[in-house]
Amino acid sequence: MKFFKKKQKSQENNFDDFPAIGGLMVSKMVIDQNIKPRFMYREKRTRPEDSGWRIFTGFESEEYTDDSDNIGIYHPSTILRIDPSLEKILMKGIGSVYERSEDNTDWYKVTDYDLEDDFMTTHRLTEEWSIEINNLFERSIEEDETLYYTTGDKSIRIIIWNSDLSKKALYEEYKNEVENRDQTASKTLQQFDYSDSQVSRIGYLIEETDGDKTYNLIIGFSMVDQEIMQTAFYFDEKSDFEWAISTWKNISFKG
Repeated sequence: MKFFKKKQKSQENNFDDFPAIGGLMVSKMVIDQNIKPRFMYREKRTRPEDSGWRIFTGFESEEYTDDSDNIGIYHPSTILRIDPSLEKILMKGIGSVYERSEDNTDWYKVTDYDLEDDFMTTHRLTEEWSIEINNLFERSIEEDETLYYTTGDKSIRIIIWNSDLSKKALYEEYKNEVENRDQTASKTLQQFDYSDSQVSRIGYLIEETDGDKTYNLIIGFSMVDQEIMQTAFYFDEKSDFEWAISTWKNISFKG
């Protein structure tokens, strides 16, 4: 019976099924000296197999971290076996910074640590449309030509298409669609209308579930004459609601 309990515990804590987020760059003090991490941040990854996470004990000198031999790349399960408290934090997005004061105290989010790629930039989407977005977001184009930006815990999908209708007619069409959308799969939690003299903007907020994860989703339609942009803002934390709204409202059109 004792052997069974010991084996069960080992199976529960091996973390071999942890999501494939990529490798972690970790101070070898964690591995070689078995010192638990106290400071970690996730920057924009340098290559596809890189998670972007940089993990330290807090005892490293500048000279120590400047020596590449003192930093190793490890699978998440290796580090989680040393310190299981990192499990939820490792799923946080690019730009996350966390710290704790002692080995067994709670991790807290750091908001005043400057990451190299943490600045706003303007991306031109078409000749007329542009978006202001943090440079931490990774950009790609999906198979259906949807433009995709993500940090991992915040994402945006953008697609633009032409229409024969005027801005006024498009507004009425999508206003009706938003107000009368099917509520079976997901209930509309909030409706938005951020129209101005140049762009009509209408949309709604819902919650969706993907497996064990529930996230927030804002679907927005931005319309000018003969053109529609559909944006989908995905965010894990409700505190990122204002990020989604401000990013949507700041997508500009110069026709």
